Amino acid sequence: MKYRKIKTVCIMLMGGMLSLLSACTPFTLEQETGSEPEIILRYAEVNPSDHIITMTGKYFADQVKELSNGRIEIEVYDAGKLGNDAQYYEQLQVGALDMYRGNAIALESISDMEVGIMAMPYLFRNTEHFWKVCDGEIGDEVLEDLQKSGSHMVGLCFLDEGARNIMTVKKPIRSIEDLQGLKIRSMEDDLLCDVLRSTGAEPVVMDYADVYSALQSGAVDGAENPVCSYYSNKFYQVAPYYTIDAHTHSPSVILISEITWKYLSEEDRQILQVAAQRAKKYNKDAIENAEAEAYRKLADENVTIIKLEDKSEWQEAMEGIYKSYGGSNYELIEKIRNVK
Repeated sequence: MKYRKIKTVCIMLMGGMLSLLSACTPFTLEQETGSEPEIILRYAEVNPSDHIITMTGKYFADQVKELSNGRIEIEVYDAGKLGNDAQYYEQLQVGALDMYRGNAIALESISDMEVGIMAMPYLFRNTEHFWKVCDGEIGDEVLEDLQKSGSHMVGLCFLDEGARNIMTVKKPIRSIEDLQGLKIRSMEDDLLCDVLRSTGAEPVVMDYADVYSALQSGAVDGAENPVCSYYSNKFYQVAPYYTIDAHTHSPSVILISEITWKYLSEEDRQILQVAAQRAKKYNKDAIENAEAEAYRKLADENVTIIKLEDKSEWQEAMEGIYKSYGGSNYELIEKIRNVK
């Protein structure tokens, strides 16, 4: 009896930029070899191994292995070992990567997907509101739309990596005026860049792997990240001021390449879906403790933490963002806002 091991084979052409040929098959056949898994999937993550979102990915992999009795193995590659955020989406779309934990901010720029709306600034009132949306009918609709939109990706579940806040090198940010003219690192995303511009800051696009050195050298004055990422990546060592403005609380999504997905049996798809729901529960239970622990450790590192009590001027500055990016999805924005 022969067993399947998923292994992506893609043909690439050079011509100023890399393009990939239309067909990539994720299968090779191998003879049965003892206790080896039948299917191996590669799962990428940009964060380090001790980050809560990476730990969630590893928990997901453990659940898949348990539910499949070892038939399916997911190899988690953390800390950007297989590329960067933008490259991972490209790899998913052509089947060169099986799985990735993406974020609604980056997904917003890939195609016209409803998930991008969930990255809008100050959309969620708090974590309870965030999960009522993600766990409800709206969340189901958004995940379904992710595949229907033609993204060539399938969303298995939402995860929470925390609200994104501002970190700075030389001075604390206590009001929106304090950001005027500061160079703030951004991922390669038009929405996030425009959110930063709306505060008066100057967005500087760069790879995540370069953020620490850019903060250290003064190439940028600050960046923005959830607190768990701020702590686990040790950004506090070079940017010791952290302002809790929660400008966006965009959900993450466990993604699988549509090319990989269509070759899986219904039984194996069900295993991944059940494992994803377990991983979501793990994430929901763990993120609150992880954030609290990060804040405790940051206090020990003498980080200056500022929590904005009044965000009205920040929210008002985002009116243009909603006009520019709301578009035909403005009804969805209102539905999210109206969830109680």
